[in-house]
Amino acid sequence: MAALCAIKIRDYEILKVIGEGSFGKALLVRNGSGEKLVLKEIKMQKMTPKEKRETKREVDLLARLKHPYIVSYVESFEEKG
Repeated sequence: MAALCAIKIRDYEILKVIGEGSFGKALLVRNGSGEKLVLKEIKMQKMTPKEKRETKREVDLLARLKHPYIVSYVESFEEKG
C-alpha cells in the first residue's frame, strides 16, 4: 500500500467540486507550489471492511501506475474525522 504522509487536506486550497459519488467527491485544488491538482476525497466511516480494503487497493494501484496517457498519482493521506 502507498505510504501515508503528514500532508492534510487543509494544505490545499479547494477551488471547486468537479464530481461527486456515493462515498466522496473530486475536488480541483491548488497546492502550496501553485499547481492545480485533483484531490479525491473519500469518506470511509460508513464503508464496510471490504469496501475499505478495495479503496486502499485502488490507492496502491494508482501509486504504481506510470503511463503517459494516465493521470499521475501524487500522494495519499488519511485524516481522522
